[in-house]
Amino acid sequence: MDKLKINCAVAIEGRTYAAQMAVDRSLWYEADDQWRAEFLDTCRLRFAAHIRRELSTELTEKQVSDVIVVVADPREPTPAPTVLVTLHGGPLDGSTAPVDPTDDDPWTAIISEGCAYPGGRSLYAPDHTGRWVWRHDVPWEAL
Repeated sequence: MDKLKINCAVAIEGRTYAAQMAVDRSLWYEADDQWRAEFLDTCRLRFAAHIRRELSTELTEKQVSDVIVVVADPREPTPAPTVLVTLHGGPLDGSTAPVDPTDDDPWTAIISEGCAYPGGRSLYAPDHTGRWVWRHDVPWEAL
């Protein structure tokens, strides 16, 4: 049968974990949005359970919620490659975020409850060592 790949990834204590699952293409495209969302949530939980077994420890709710789950359809254009980075400083300190390592202008602006501007973003960029650090908050209109 023709399969779609489900890629899962998370960074825990500086180490990145990744796995791949699959779903029948026809099942995925014939399903409604709610079914797809529930399926991806199940993939997230199964991946977290796998990591729990590998690490022989429980994961926090935050670590489980940080799992990134992406559907990869080989018939569709390939999305930009992403890696998970740990954010340092600012309102998202200790969180992880996916970034494109091939981007010539590497930075990411992320919605955060601690942003100084309602509806704005917290801007993170790599420093000279490659560590992703908070630069400042920006209003939505400035992006």
